[in-house]
Amino acid sequence: MLKARIFKKLYTLSKESFDTIISLLSVLFLSSFSTARKFKKLDINKKNDTCYILGNGPSLKAELDKNIELFCENDVIVINTMCKSPFYKVIKPKYYILLDPIIFDSKWSEYDVVVDGLLNTDWEMILFLPKNLCPKKYHSIFTANPNLKIVFFNYTRIVGFSNITFFLYKHNLGMPYLRNVMTQAIMCAINKGYKKVLLYGADHSWTRDLDADENNRIFIKDKHFYEADVKRYLPVGMYREYLYQHYVTFLSHHIMNKYSKYRGTRIINKTKFSFIEDYDTEE
Repeated sequence: MLKARIFKKLYTLSKESFDTIISLLSVLFLSSFSTARKFKKLDINKKNDTCYILGNGPSLKAELDKNIELFCENDVIVINTMCKSPFYKVIKPKYYILLDPIIFDSKWSEYDVVVDGLLNTDWEMILFLPKNLCPKKYHSIFTANPNLKIVFFNYTRIVGFSNITFFLYKHNLGMPYLRNVMTQAIMCAINKGYKKVLLYGADHSWTRDLDADENNRIFIKDKHFYEADVKRYLPVGMYREYLYQHYVTFLSHHIMNKYSKYRGTRIINKTKFSFIEDYDTEE
């Protein structure tokens, strides 16, 4: 048992050392220091020290019906395809963040819907976009709307020893695993000085939506609050990548919980029946 514990500690130490070195090299060669400085200098004129982050999980519909005034009166971050919902123009969120790579693909079936939704935004809003992931043409499209203030963040994977990674997160040089927009939204809120961050619509219940038909073909029942469930088949072998993506998503939340405590920010997950177990659930 002693040998096993020693081996485990040595393995963890060597892995974190390797991850830290790779992260530092990634920051050096992939991150934009000017982007980091611009993000830090961004004047956001907060209403107070509380920020609400709305995910697109199925539970959000009930929360919107119940708390719409609360969201309208406070600083809110929405994500990815929220502009497809009629609630988007009711809430008039202060921030919008895009991260899913498919959103930047002009061949995607929902591409025009999302672009038009953002271009029709008729209030001042900060649009966070990932540096290096967002095509230049996408950036130029949104400059046509003067209400959108475009702010980039560094899309660089940073993991390893927390005393080093947290320093790099604080200076906007990267993020944990590049998988889920919710964790990046949390980081944006923390790094812009919010001391309380409340999550709604963060169900993260994808494993519950994974199923197979009589021919052993695996499919997902995609669920969002603004539309009916969509049945989507995975290519053969893709389910392994699918499960891995969700593993690193939950790992990112684990890291973000530690980072929030390092920065003195409290994260509260108000989502009912959420699969995220890292954050407080009561205020």
